[in-house]
Amino acid sequence: MDRKTLKSALAVTPDCLTPEQLEKLTADASPKDSHLLQCPRCQAELAMLKTFQSDEPVAEEGAAVAWIGSHLERQLETIKGARSATRRDAEGDTAISWWTRMFGPRPTRVLVPVGALLAVAIAAAVLLRPSREPELRADLGHGQAVLRSQEIETIGASGEVAAPPLTLEWRAVNGAAEYKVALMEVDRVPFWNSQTAANTVSVPATVRDKMVPGKPVLWQVTALDAQGKVLATSQIQRFLVSPLKARGN
Repeated sequence: MDRKTLKSALAVTPDCLTPEQLEKLTADASPKDSHLLQCPRCQAELAMLKTFQSDEPVAEEGAAVAWIGSHLERQLETIKGARSATRRDAEGDTAISWWTRMFGPRPTRVLVPVGALLAVAIAAAVLLRPSREPELRADLGHGQAVLRSQEIETIGASGEVAAPPLTLEWRAVNGAAEYKVALMEVDRVPFWNSQTAANTVSVPATVRDKMVPGKPVLWQVTALDAQGKVLATSQIQRFLVSPLKARGN
């Protein structure tokens, strides 16, 4: 099978099952879902999900674990010996250093009290210094301030909804001259884009027709200033029309 044919066979369709629906089918040894029986993509997704949830060891996994364990056992004495030698060397260096400073030639012994007094003076200066909050500067002291972009707070169309949304809404951003809105498939490929100066946008009926029950839809909004620079971006929101609620309506 060539790459083009494989990509076409594994492409997402409006009837493809959601991760939640696939998870319900993992407990069924022989699922009877009509779409699953004829969709290679959903079959592959279900097989990978079952493999992920399974606690059965992978082929040759036991041999790999046994080899690692035996290798560590063979090197155990070498590892323990290296750690002990390193610890003894560090302790010996510390002991020699303090012994030399305390009981070395006379000039060194004279400097010990002076060093102790100096340490006390420094500690007192630090403790008695009046506390003050650090100065926070956006420009880091190098000229014009550079501000990080904000995050837009979305209001509607999230999670499971009863029907395709008529509008998408978000909180207005200070200084925004325009907003770009994108509706996307689960693989983040846009299937509808819009631009507006308001903090809400209407979704056309032709676009809402594509939001079939059970199909996840993603959307995101970006705020731009008068020069077209990005001021803020929302998190990618996800929603789907509930199959049960849709049948009930």
